[in-house]
Amino acid sequence: MSITQDQLQFIINSDVEQMVSRLQDEMGLSLEAAFSRVYNSIIYQKLLNTNTGLYLQSPDYIYDYLKKE
Repeated sequence: MSITQDQLQFIINSDVEQMVSRLQDEMGLSLEAAFSRVYNSIIYQKLLNTNTGLYLQSPDYIYDYLKKE
């Protein structure tokens, strides 16, 4: 199965949105701080690298790794 670039971007954006929301809820981060934490993480770089397959995992799975950073 192959996905288009638009579909891939949608998946990644959805994962980021959910991670940011959880960071705000669970850690009390502001919107800006939560986005900064996600975008400056190793996990985000791995999410962008399609060879890792991380984008295929659930947002909860990805978020667990983000919390460990």
